[in-house]
Amino acid sequence: MRPVIFFVLLVACASFTRAEDITTTDGKVFKNAEVIRFEADGLVVKHEGGMNRIAWRELSVAVRQRYRAEARKQKEKEIQRLKQDLALAEAEAARLAPEQRQPESKNPPPPEQSVNSTARRGAAEAPAKPLAELPPLRPDEMVDAADLVQQFKNDPPGADRRYHNKTFRVKGVIQRFEPKIFVRKYDVILESSDRFARVVAAFDYPNDYKTVFTTHRGQTLFGKPAENKEVTLLQAGQTIVFRGKCKGARDTEIVFTGCELVH
Repeated sequence: MRPVIFFVLLVACASFTRAEDITTTDGKVFKNAEVIRFEADGLVVKHEGGMNRIAWRELSVAVRQRYRAEARKQKEKEIQRLKQDLALAEAEAARLAPEQRQPESKNPPPPEQSVNSTARRGAAEAPAKPLAELPPLRPDEMVDAADLVQQFKNDPPGADRRYHNKTFRVKGVIQRFEPKIFVRKYDVILESSDRFARVVAAFDYPNDYKTVFTTHRGQTLFGKPAENKEVTLLQAGQTIVFRGKCKGARDTEIVFTGCELVH
């Protein structure tokens, strides 16, 4: 069996060797700031006064372009490393396959097939309609996350025209959670069949929760409505439906903001 490696890129570690002063568009100055992490909507810096997160929109155009170029370089390096790891894993799997293969019987029984499995296989084999042939997107329409990934992969300009800045529902299976630092937000990453593309839904903390955090390496999402009380909110493997505004594809991520659970 070919190994399946889900591409997870919460952040790419920055590789700056020197600190510098960073001035935001509102005049705030971070002395001797050193970038320690890039995020989808900004960067995290360590400076003389501590640690802060700076949104892309708070930086001047020139500074923003410079840091985004560095972030892309870091992600490209990580992608190349993952491709190499995948090639090694596939070579190892091919080497072990003959050893693990079980002897087959001379007359194996025919596999059982149900109407539902046949229908599912037929649906999977049916080619998806081109985006241009789809009817206009409705606000109450529900799009499968896997279809969304394939549409942005096969026809990026068409997918962007159809979905960018549109609010609609998305259905998918949770892969993991990524809380944000310094802001009351967390990301839900959905499973994807493509190693280099994923759907990321940004949620705000519930108003009545003091904090939200994860355990088991981002597999379980907890909330604290009170100091000595913890509530399990969501878990990896769950199928969810959420409504959010699509901000289009950002590098390897199809980003949704202002999300809320529907189901």
